[in-house]
Amino acid sequence: MEAIKITKNLEYKLVGANGKKIKSDNFYIQYLKTEDKSIRIGITASKKLGNAVKRNYVKRRIRALFFRLLLQSSIHAKYYVIIGKKGILFEKFDNLYEELKLIFKKIEK
Repeated sequence: MEAIKITKNLEYKLVGANGKKIKSDNFYIQYLKTEDKSIRIGITASKKLGNAVKRNYVKRRIRALFFRLLLQSSIHAKYYVIIGKKGILFEKFDNLYEELKLIFKKIEK
């Protein structure tokens, strides 16, 4: 299954206002069930994380984690907004993957 990028600010606001939220040590995830058969994903990193280089690094890591998870498990069609927290800069990739996998298991229940 292919994931489509959320590009419109309205879509981010829709998920934030109507969706459910899960917090963890390194991620803040908002998700909303949809009628579509596609997965929509938005990745954000706030300015609290640091300069543009650090924010882009966080977004690249989240993107890689999500697509690795998408290939290895079944993620249902929903809108997802994944927000990176500061700890993601220093945490090992495998630990982040396990944390994200655990979160998506909770979402799919």
